[in-house]
Amino acid sequence: MNFNLAGLLLIAIAYLTALFGTAYITERGWVAKRIIYHPVTYVLSLGVFTSVWTFYGTFAIAKESGYSFLASYLGASAAFFLAPVILIPILRITRTYQLSSLADLFAFRFRSATAGALTAIFSLIAILPLISIQIQAVSDSLHILNQDFSSDQIAVGFCTLIALFSILVGARNPSLRYNRTGLIVAMATGSLIKLFALTTIALYALFNVMGGPGGLELWLQQHPEELAVFDTQLDSDMWRTMLLGFFSAIIVMPHTFHMMFTENTSSNSLHKASWGVPLYLLILALAVPPILWAGIRLGVADQPAFLILNLGIKLESGFITTLAFIGGLTAASGIIIVATISIASMLQNHLILPLVPPLSTQRLYSHLLWLRRILIIVMMVSSYLFYAEVGLNYNIHWLGTLAFIAFMQFLPGILATLFWPGANRTGFCLGLIVGMSTWIFPMLTALLNGTISDDASIMYHQNWHHIAIYALTANIIVFLLASIITRSSPEEIASASACLHNSLQRPVGPQLNISHSDELVTLLSARLGKATAQKEVEQALQELNLHRGELNAIDLMRLRTLIESRLSALFGPVEASTLLNQQIHKDTLDQYRTRDIHLLEGQLENYQTRLSGLAAELDNLRRHHRMTLQRLPVGACSLDEKGQIIFWNQEMEQFTGLQTSSVLTRRLINLPEPWGALLHDFSTQEQNHLLSHHLLINGENCWLSLHKASLAENSESMVILLENETENQILVNRLSHNERLASIGRFAAGVAHEIGNPVTGIACLAQNLKYETDDEIILESGEQIVAQTNRITRIVQSLIRFAHTGQSEGKQLQEDINLKALTDEALHLVSMDSRGREINLINNIDATVNISGDPQRLMQVFVNLINNACDATPIHGRVWLDAKRNSNSIEITVTDEGSGIAPEHQNKLFEPFFTTKDPGKGTGLGLPLVYNIIEEHYGSISIVSPANKNQNNGTQVVITLPVTLQD
Repeated sequence: MNFNLAGLLLIAIAYLTALFGTAYITERGWVAKRIIYHPVTYVLSLGVFTSVWTFYGTFAIAKESGYSFLASYLGASAAFFLAPVILIPILRITRTYQLSSLADLFAFRFRSATAGALTAIFSLIAILPLISIQIQAVSDSLHILNQDFSSDQIAVGFCTLIALFSILVGARNPSLRYNRTGLIVAMATGSLIKLFALTTIALYALFNVMGGPGGLELWLQQHPEELAVFDTQLDSDMWRTMLLGFFSAIIVMPHTFHMMFTENTSSNSLHKASWGVPLYLLILALAVPPILWAGIRLGVADQPAFLILNLGIKLESGFITTLAFIGGLTAASGIIIVATISIASMLQNHLILPLVPPLSTQRLYSHLLWLRRILIIVMMVSSYLFYAEVGLNYNIHWLGTLAFIAFMQFLPGILATLFWPGANRTGFCLGLIVGMSTWIFPMLTALLNGTISDDASIMYHQNWHHIAIYALTANIIVFLLASIITRSSPEEIASASACLHNSLQRPVGPQLNISHSDELVTLLSARLGKATAQKEVEQALQELNLHRGELNAIDLMRLRTLIESRLSALFGPVEASTLLNQQIHKDTLDQYRTRDIHLLEGQLENYQTRLSGLAAELDNLRRHHRMTLQRLPVGACSLDEKGQIIFWNQEMEQFTGLQTSSVLTRRLINLPEPWGALLHDFSTQEQNHLLSHHLLINGENCWLSLHKASLAENSESMVILLENETENQILVNRLSHNERLASIGRFAAGVAHEIGNPVTGIACLAQNLKYETDDEIILESGEQIVAQTNRITRIVQSLIRFAHTGQSEGKQLQEDINLKALTDEALHLVSMDSRGREINLINNIDATVNISGDPQRLMQVFVNLINNACDATPIHGRVWLDAKRNSNSIEITVTDEGSGIAPEHQNKLFEPFFTTKDPGKGTGLGLPLVYNIIEEHYGSISIVSPANKNQNNGTQVVITLPVTLQD
């Protein structure tokens, strides 16, 4: 059965185009987010692990050694079963610090460019055999299906297509810094195709070739030798080595690391993968035996690596053959695409950029993008050369095993990153070099020299598993000894702590000796170029909701952390850290080292449940003391030795209105007014106490007392206490006011007593005039004198009542009063004053309006109000009275053309002793007296200012009194 080559190429191109189309429409937002971010999509994307080694090579291992083929499935599943212990902590570290590869992780953990470079180099060496077998599988499968073209020609075409696709997926966006959701969906689609292809072929083999489960059982009974291979006792040493190798490989291989950690956005997805990936691998593993036995039965198992292809050819089934070909193409293309993207990133960040001059150009992103594209092409060319020179001579499963076991050398570094803070860069680098050398030289050198037999069984008769264990043991021993003998740097200790407690915040290194965002732009411009540096800083400021300009220490730390994370995705963690720390010298390192007590306390809060013994007791004591300070009924703030605020309790927040997050690390002088000047001046004065200090806050009167105590000699470190005495002071003022009222009452009583006798005498003399003369003018004058003496008496009595109780007597005089006449008299009295004669007084009240009440006390009301209006009105201005009758009340207004009353004073006008007049011109008792009189008459009073909204001037007093119906 010979397939048309053009048709096969069309199938391959169509598949890769569909894969790219899937990635493209995903990134364009044409695929629903619930599909993109669904855990099933992420689980399937991790199926990139199942390369052609699993899709093709596993049949050769199953044929030769039975259950040994399960090593790759069980080893990978074990890694996912331990996801909470290993995978999720790594995910937290990589997400927190924007680490995009294994080289980034080790470079960050050991704060070493050498560690990153070694990881990149050895990853490249280890991945070449793995990529080689992918090329070999595709080219050989195409050659099997059609012999018109050689495998070498097919390999060139395949490598070209994959290089193009890798560039389109992994090096198309100029930012180089985004989650390639399209890549995730494309790899998930590929894994789904592999699953469908293998299970479909397995079901076809089981039911169409073997005759169903019953037929398979009968055939196995007739051919017990085919089942015997699965009963062969496994070589325990080799089995354990393979399990450990595949366990390590799925964590550290570039393509699986990239999909698990770089492209992942949620730890929840990794939790789902802890059982989803093993389930996926189990289904694939279950498909192997039926297909193998069907191939043996049909006599096509002589080439077990391509058994599923030969199975379709033997059955003359175009569908099965095409499905097997597409499955193999999917398995090969997925791993190559992701691996080349990841390796290119490692080579760029850890080998190329540290060696080239600074790329401080206006087109930094474009240059980095083209650099990555070139590296992808170099990767594909190197893979092809390895395939052409070495891979063609060896079987797929042998080269695959060699590659998987090589990645086992990174396992000590992973475990040390997560569990051993004492490990250092020297130990890691020496251990990795020794381990890799021990493994590579005997095995890879033999490959290059062509001294290993092509016999498929050779890998099981060689001592390769012993060499792998020796290499790993040498790696661990050197790692341990070198780490114990040599000393870790402070940066390594900080990074080790961050990785050990991977949910903590980023460890803070030296702070930048800058305070303005523009200084950070200048710092980065030397490496990035001004335009790129400006763009990076502005994006970070926008993301943190900060404004360009002066920054406090906390905001500067947040900005530095975010920019370092963003640059880490471009240049790697070591280069990013170097860019931001280049201004700091070792001799001044301690001067700028962060002492962020709040970060430390935040970490302790996160790890409360992990503390025990004395540490737990000390933490409980710390919590108790901190809660005591927070709940103090007085405000408390603490300054460090530099005068920066490091503590600001809840009472301070409530009284000042300044949140803790907005004041921490700021100096007192930089706080908003009035607190900045007040607290700074108090902190610098010699006195330790400032009692009952008056302060106007938002137009309100406040009183507070300040106390301070120094915490260290010759330092600005101190604690300041703020006591809010406003309520106490208001109470004192009220008591004082009441005392003044009582004094006025006593004084008024005495005045009334002293005035009473002469007034009574005057009244008597005036009354006697009618007995002594008949002159009408004299008699009229006598009556007016009597009326005025009565008025004097009432005024004095009103003042006495107001001063003592603020209330009227129980029994009040009630008369039917003509409002027009009453207000005319009030206007007449006011006009007798020199000020009143300069004002136009107008009475617009209708003569038919009557009210009920005490005419003398109501006269006091209108005289007071008209006098106030005249005082506020400019010369020759107008003051007018109006009255409007409603259904059950009368509304009286007194309006002037003055400047109006300030809004902050309007609520205080009826308070005793409050006046807006100049000293000596008002007592502040007039309006309170008016208010009490109107209340006595069951009315209400209000003030509208400005009365004229258009001209924004004038004041209008509105009095509402009950209506009196005339007979």
